[in-house]
Amino acid sequence: MNLRAFLVLFYVTSFIFVTTPERRRLRELAKTDPQECSRIAHLQVKKAFRNMLRIAGVKIEVSGLDNIPDEPCLYVANHNSYVDILVTETVIPTGAGFVSKDSLQKIPGLSSWMYLIHCLFLNRTDVREGLKMITTGADYLKEGYSMFIFPEGTRSKDGHIGEFKGGSLKMAQKAGAPVVPVAISGTSSIFEKNGGFRVTPGNVRVSFGTPFKFSDLTREQKREVSQHTRQAIQVMLDHHTEALSGEEL
Repeated sequence: MNLRAFLVLFYVTSFIFVTTPERRRLRELAKTDPQECSRIAHLQVKKAFRNMLRIAGVKIEVSGLDNIPDEPCLYVANHNSYVDILVTETVIPTGAGFVSKDSLQKIPGLSSWMYLIHCLFLNRTDVREGLKMITTGADYLKEGYSMFIFPEGTRSKDGHIGEFKGGSLKMAQKAGAPVVPVAISGTSSIFEKNGGFRVTPGNVRVSFGTPFKFSDLTREQKREVSQHTRQAIQVMLDHHTEALSGEEL
């Protein structure tokens, strides 16, 4: 563990401990004004994530923010690092609830904040629970909360986009919500590629692509929607690579 990793871990632990009363207050607020509860919770989480990224020495370049619709939507992105969540929650104006692995549900404090911003926990071995998760995500979208999913189901180890899991976009289809492709690059060099628990500074690029709705697609496009979304993300990642190559010349 290096110094930056220690400081990030110390900050997270302190944040969870110090905000215990705030989490209780927000849980009470959620009973009477869930929209306001969500707004405040996202502001708090955004602030914490910005501080963590600052400690880590992460700089973010964002493009395509004007593609984000003025309505709840499903963000769909490639997945390279745990840092992806910190970065995207920070740059999305209203924030979003993430679909996460169910093991995070067992971490006290952290799971409380995740519930407050409408994250969902996916049990990958239980098909019935997976279907329930999709229905809940669609309900959240209908209620006004944007959602975020990584359809690969796990982090890519080589930087290439893996296969998108079947049904990953179903919640948007059920809710009639827009899908926004998101490309993320540079995050794995912050943490995963360092070996051990080490955090190093780095530059991250995030691009938001053109949104689409299932209702606007042809029957054939609906059958290939996962591949269509994956390809849109790949095109943006290729642009990231070209931009990086231009900077190095």
